[in-house]
Amino acid sequence: MATLWQDVRYAFRMLGKSPMLTIIVILTLALGIGANTAIFGLVNGLLLRPLPVKSPDQIMVLAAQVQGDTLGIFTFSYSELVDLRKQADAFSDVFASQITLGGLSYSGKANQFVYGYVTGNYFSGLGLQPALGRLFLPAEGEAGGKDPYIVLGYDFWQKKFGGDPGVVGKQALIDGQEATIVGVTPKGFQGTNFALNLDGYVPLNMLPAQDAATMWSDRSNRSLVVLGRLKPGVTLKQAQSSMNVVMARLAEQYPATDKGISVHIVPERLARPQPFPNNIVPFIAGVFLALAGLVLLLACMNVANILLVRATMRQREMAIRAAMGANRWRLIRQMLTESILLALFGGVGGLTLGVWASSAVVSILPAGRIPIRVDFGFDWRVFAYAMAAALFTGAVVGLWPAVRAGRTDVNSVLQSGGRGDTAGVSRHRLRSVLVVAQVAGSLVLLIVAGLFVRSLIRAQHAYMGFDANQVLNLTLDPREVGYDDARTKTFYHDLEARVRTLPGVQSASLAFSVPMGAVQDGGSVYIEGQPPTPGQPPPVVIYNHVDEPYFDTMRVPLLRGRVFRENDNDKAPLVAVVNQTMAQQFWPNQDPIGKRFSLKSATGPFVEVVGLAADGKYIFIGWDKKPYFFVPLAQNFSAYRTLQVRSSVPPESMIAQMQNEVRALDPNMPVSDVQTMRQSLAGGNGFFIFQVGAILAASMGLLGLTLAVVGVYGVVSFAASQRTREIGIRMALGAGRPDILRLVLQQGLALVIVGVLCGMVLAWALTRSMATILVGVSPTDALTYATATLLLAAVGFWACYAPARRAMQLDPMVALRYE
Repeated sequence: MATLWQDVRYAFRMLGKSPMLTIIVILTLALGIGANTAIFGLVNGLLLRPLPVKSPDQIMVLAAQVQGDTLGIFTFSYSELVDLRKQADAFSDVFASQITLGGLSYSGKANQFVYGYVTGNYFSGLGLQPALGRLFLPAEGEAGGKDPYIVLGYDFWQKKFGGDPGVVGKQALIDGQEATIVGVTPKGFQGTNFALNLDGYVPLNMLPAQDAATMWSDRSNRSLVVLGRLKPGVTLKQAQSSMNVVMARLAEQYPATDKGISVHIVPERLARPQPFPNNIVPFIAGVFLALAGLVLLLACMNVANILLVRATMRQREMAIRAAMGANRWRLIRQMLTESILLALFGGVGGLTLGVWASSAVVSILPAGRIPIRVDFGFDWRVFAYAMAAALFTGAVVGLWPAVRAGRTDVNSVLQSGGRGDTAGVSRHRLRSVLVVAQVAGSLVLLIVAGLFVRSLIRAQHAYMGFDANQVLNLTLDPREVGYDDARTKTFYHDLEARVRTLPGVQSASLAFSVPMGAVQDGGSVYIEGQPPTPGQPPPVVIYNHVDEPYFDTMRVPLLRGRVFRENDNDKAPLVAVVNQTMAQQFWPNQDPIGKRFSLKSATGPFVEVVGLAADGKYIFIGWDKKPYFFVPLAQNFSAYRTLQVRSSVPPESMIAQMQNEVRALDPNMPVSDVQTMRQSLAGGNGFFIFQVGAILAASMGLLGLTLAVVGVYGVVSFAASQRTREIGIRMALGAGRPDILRLVLQQGLALVIVGVLCGMVLAWALTRSMATILVGVSPTDALTYATATLLLAAVGFWACYAPARRAMQLDPMVALRYE
């Protein structure tokens, strides 16, 4: 231990003798470790950080899937939940939730309220204890009762009630229903729906009467997200086998609704954001971790090159220590101690940079009515990862120079008097190999960054089936201030009439959802004359409730038939406008106009298709050609609506006017998600994931380029300095400045060219696996490859030219005296 402490003190002294070199190495490592820490912080927040509940590894998502379902995943009905509770013996508890948007009125003040209807055993199944008051009891929230209670989310309680403990026991109105606030969830718990920080929870039997009528008995009314807690000692494989038996039994018992359904048991952390059958989120996380690892590898190569040069300069010191009795292991340990110290300092800097960068992502999360919160903050996993990366880096970058130092030939070094590099050609070759690898890795990063940026640009400029320009969105829900249906209809009618008279307004319409918004509606579709395939439930299709001017406001192309009319009301026959994909899927090679389908059952009531609209992107930016349809708001009432206004002036300039019109009708009416359609498209279902990907990839590409340039410049500069006497002799024998320039350039450019060729091969192999996360651009896009290659080649040429130009300006007399 004493000798180790001596090595540490000596390492500090040696690092202090070359402060500039030490700073460069620490900054280089900090950038590499920082990039890794930042990406790991994001992956940790998305996939690794467990739910803040008891034994979170036991929490599983039960993901129901039906063959041929166009959306892949759907939820469960209450009747199916009851059956699973009775028969799924691999679970100690099975519980469910359903998210909705509404309003909470307390002490005469209305608040927007995003909450979950939950079963009574929701909190007990998760093993949660309240921060205040109590949570729901297992017997509450079930069919046949009415439990008018509210549990507030911790953040909502702090934000809206100032953390007042006196709120427990108080009465409130939730969507017009009286209820008692009974407790507050523990700090840090935000619900079981990924990224949603729920404002509160109410028992499932508080559902509005029109929804509860079918909830309790209709097995096809699937709206519950179901989770379960595995029994201790039960493995995932055992639970899945047991679930398969249960589902087979239910399929025989209820063939009309349950046949053809399979249930996949997915650990909660792998079900984020949703338990899709082929969830690409872990794949995307793996891609970015690999890219961050490549950045760290480039930093390691850079530092290794620097330390190799430093080891060359310290050959005489190592020889003297060896001559005085230091054994080989002691010399290696000394060099490793210095490199690990450098890496630890770099790790501290990298940890700071990484935590800052990953936390900064929170600031670009899409804002809106839906309370989004993902914790990318610091925890022990991030710290352990950063320190492990630092120690690994220290060992990697210091091992080779340390081994070379331990192999120092004492006699040859001391006899040479310290002049020149006694390591010969092998050490130069190693540095050259490292530079080639740096250039290759940098090119891979640049190409990946280019593909992500091009993908973002293509996605933003792709035709989406509507015109998002010059449109302003305002979301409202009169239920939040206690409006009934009749008063809600009057309010929206008056609001539209007032808005249409404003200067600059070209069109105004109302819709339940906006394209790629967080709120969507969907249901099972029964086609007239096409009975469901035996053993297969009807397909689920997403749809929107819109009024008559919607197609004009959003400029949705109508290919055939007509749009909705004012007389398409609740007393008229049901009608719909379907998109091309839905028409082709259900009525291939037929005229869809006049065809009918039902959202209730195979026997009706039926909805008649009156129009055919062009395909568009309405659900997720990455989904193409999904069936979709529109129904009139007058026939499908919804209090929650978005007013969309198309204007001839910048839509941002009309925000105040729109809000004033709402307040003129009702000063207490809350308005949320006031933003342009372009801003709305930047949300989670739109461009957000591509923006984050492009930012991260571009940042790592820039880091890689910087590290490669520094590496090329450093090696060419050192090589030129080692050949100073040779250059002097050549100039004394008549070599001109262009000859010297060519001599130095040839060595550096050869490394760059070889690195670029290797990088193109590596990039081609890597990017072929990225096709699923790119939109509108090929993984082998020629323009991206050419641009990245030319950029790296140009910067690499500059890195070679700068030391070459300095070499050709040498004074021959000075060069000849150089040692």
